[in-house]
Amino acid sequence: MLGLVALLVVSALYLAVNARLARAGREVLRLETERAELVRQMGEDTGRLADLTTPKRMLERASSIGFRPAHPKDIEYVVLDGYVPPSEFVAPRPIGSPPSPRGTLSPAYTETLGEWLQRLLGGLRGER
Repeated sequence: MLGLVALLVVSALYLAVNARLARAGREVLRLETERAELVRQMGEDTGRLADLTTPKRMLERASSIGFRPAHPKDIEYVVLDGYVPPSEFVAPRPIGSPPSPRGTLSPAYTETLGEWLQRLLGGLRGER
């Protein structure tokens, strides 16, 4: 009788664990479906935003609310005291281009390799 009770308890635990596992699996499937729907909606919204913000549409909308292109006589420049314009943009050299003609060595290097070898060999020979 004790073996039968133990078998029933183990069976009940097995069924409880499997029921929780099945419930969790259904929840994962539901969440995956919801995620796929959200990704689809996001794609649609991105496409709609791209369509609404095309230059042609933006110009139409701007003209419909009273904006018009500015002419040089319409532009007024304001001079600000203490304004320092940003430095001019210098594009990086393309990969594989020859090195720039200016020296790239540190100012700490005051002699060439040949001069250093002569000095070293002279020091070994006892010359100063």
